[in-house]
Amino acid sequence: MVEETIRVIRETESQADQIVKHAQDQYNKLLEEARKEADKIRTEQLQSAKQKAEQEMEAARSRGDGETAAANIAIEQEIKALKENALKKEAEAVELVISKLV
Repeated sequence: MVEETIRVIRETESQADQIVKHAQDQYNKLLEEARKEADKIRTEQLQSAKQKAEQEMEAARSRGDGETAAANIAIEQEIKALKENALKKEAEAVELVISKLV
């Protein structure tokens, strides 16, 4: 009877050890899966953030190019107006000189 009890206790201990080992294996497996999933999510978020930053940079570049083009047009118009004004002043100056000479 004592031997039977000892055998049952040993079997129970063995089963408990197997359950603990199985639980530890499951824990390690779940932990590794969680790490992989976290790495995957981190990589996806990083790629998404880079993509968004690139899109925003391109949009800013486009806005800057548009503003530069508009500024260039305004400058060209101002230069044209200044040239026209200078030509008028030159014509007036020539007429004034001629009228003074005559």
